[in-house]
Amino acid sequence: MRRLYGFIRIIRPHNAAAAALSAGAGHVLAGGGWPPALLLWATALVTAAGNVINDLRDRDIDAVNKPGRPIPSGTVSTRAAGILYAALLVGAAAAAAALPASLAAWILIWALLLHLYSARLKRLFLAGNLLVSVVSASGFLLGAFAAGRIAAGWVPAAFTFAFVLGRELVKDCEDEAGDAACGARTVPIVSGRRRALAAATTIFVFLALLFPLPAITGFYGRGYAVVVAAGLEPILVASIALASRGRRLGLVSLLLKAGMFVGIVAFLSG
Repeated sequence: MRRLYGFIRIIRPHNAAAAALSAGAGHVLAGGGWPPALLLWATALVTAAGNVINDLRDRDIDAVNKPGRPIPSGTVSTRAAGILYAALLVGAAAAAAALPASLAAWILIWALLLHLYSARLKRLFLAGNLLVSVVSASGFLLGAFAAGRIAAGWVPAAFTFAFVLGRELVKDCEDEAGDAACGARTVPIVSGRRRALAAATTIFVFLALLFPLPAITGFYGRGYAVVVAAGLEPILVASIALASRGRRLGLVSLLLKAGMFVGIVAFLSG
């Protein structure tokens, strides 16, 4: 049971679900209704694979920052994690193979980018942050593209890019000790923790100001406005208050993780 729980943790089902829901939301926003199940499966599986390879590559950093993670704690061996990674990639490829070639290529590019992120870019100044933000944001574009109207995904993609980038900077500050011990060159290590948190806080302030605009301009409807006001704005305000003081960054990261799902609901409601 403990090992099974370790496998679940290393997959990070919430991240895979968020990616699949983003693609589904993009498809709905583009007027295509709910997308084919295979598209959602391929998206979820390739995201889960990216999470596993991330834990594999980060086991030395996690040993410092998060020794309770499945690999450094010994719950999941590196061999078992490698097999799981391969199995998830095969599953994603099988699901993608049944999709149109353009969508299959999109999934393949995601798999390559996520591997590159874990293997190299995560430890480079800002590069990994930008890549994760782009991949996360492009879920809406994938769904909209599958429905034949990619332009419908640009607004949620833009908001998601900024939202994830801010969260990535917070996470880098949270993980600074282990990153520094393992030679990573993340933003807080290169530019300083204060500047990294100031950049994240600035992003959250702009998002808090910009999120209502689609409702004010009539681009999205009342449902969007209600979810943003009741769900996203409080999360952003709390994140601004905590990140600006460098306090409880784990809580900020958790709030922003929840904010991803709230954002998806907001766009669907609009």
